[in-house]
Formats: sequence, C-alpha cells, structure tokens
Amino acid sequence: MIYRAINMDIDKFLSLPETGMGYQIIEALVLGKSHKNRFVVYNSELIIDDDDCFNSYKRQLITKGFSSALNEARTLDFDRNSISLIPSIREARILNERKKENKHRYSGGVGAKDGKKENANGSDIFIRLSAYKDDRRIDFYSKQLKAGSFATTQQDYLDCVKYTDDPIDRYALPNDESIKWAFYIKPKSNDILQRGIVQPANKHDGGGIEVYFETGTSHDTYIETRDYGK
Repeated sequence: MIYRAINMDIDKFLSLPETGMGYQIIEALVLGKSHKNRFVVYNSELIIDDDDCFNSYKRQLITKGFSSALNEARTLDFDRNSISLIPSIREARILNERKKENKHRYSGGVGAKDGKKENANGSDIFIRLSAYKDDRRIDFYSKQLKAGSFATTQQDYLDCVKYTDDPIDRYALPNDESIKWAFYIKPKSNDILQRGIVQPANKHDGGGIEVYFETGTSHDTYIETRDYGK
C-alpha cells in the first residue's frame, strides 16, 4: 500500500539519516500491529510497503504522480520508538563495461557512508537530485543541507547529463519517478563529507559518485535550485 506520514513521523524520519539520495528504508511497528514491517520512505513523507507488491506500488506512484498519490493516501501511524533505519540490500551485480565506459560510471570501491571523512574545501559545489521541488532534506530557511543527507559531485552530475545517463540507475534509487530538480550546495571549509561510489542496489547498477554529509552543511550553503539538466 501507499501511505502518507503524519507530521510527527515526518519529523522522526528527518532526524534519521537517509539510506540513499532521497529515500530511506525503515523497519517499524504500525500501531495496532504485533510485528514490525519494512517500508520505503520518499521525501520523508510518502511511505510504501516494501513487500512483494512493491513494484506495483511504484507503478501507481508514477501513474498518479507524487502529489496526487500523497493526497489520496491514508495516513499510517507508527510506534515512533520502533522506527529504525536499515541499509539497502546490496546486490551482486557487475557493472556492464559498456555502461561504465560510455556513461562514465565507476565500479568497486565503497559507498559514501564507508568513505573517509574529510573537510570540504569551501569552493567545490555538490548537487542533490530529487523528483520533489520541496525536498525536505534541504532547510530552505537556513539554506543548508540537513544532517544525514546525500548528494553527488558537480562533475558526476554533469557527466550524468552529458552522457544522457539514467540518474535512477546511476544512483541506484528505489523509485522510478523522473528526477526533475537539482539543488546546488556549496559547503564551507568546516563542513565534513564522505565520498564513495554508489553500490548496486534496488535492482539498479549504481556506479555514480555519492557524497554523504553526516552532520549536514553550514548555514547559507544551499545556493539555488535548477531544473534537472539545465
């Protein structure tokens, strides 16, 4: 089923790190149930059962669109203390060499959460891609990226656009909605980041560059929002 989160659960999701850019995979106990279930959460507010019908729910989401699906969905109320983040299931996939060469993707390495921590240099720009203009991991008031959020490098984003790559597959996202927005982030030199290669997951090859901001970014580091590819 497709559900929408109540405000208190949205706050809880935002307090947890992302599993990958734009989504979280969680286990949680729904109030009134006796055991935990697994869910995929998009933009900290739209929730889909991660069960045998998951692909069918994704197709419904594409057909209806995020806003319509959110408006039509009934709420789901969790035992907030039971909510826990779980990693995406890594897949034993070997990146197609043609895709690696033609799309400028990478293989091997580790994901960003396992990457070495480093200080931003204060000049590099990072791009967060999203299907949602109101991306909840961006604090538009303080102009910063929230803790536990992912982005990619500007160069990897430009490669994705230049070589007409599929960002859903490149960044191994569990939704098939079109990426419409690019959020430009310029961390300050006191901001900490970790770099890595997107590992195969969610039936996608990965191979893009991902950057993880465990503690987010400083105030006034969000620069602007652009249409994807512009």
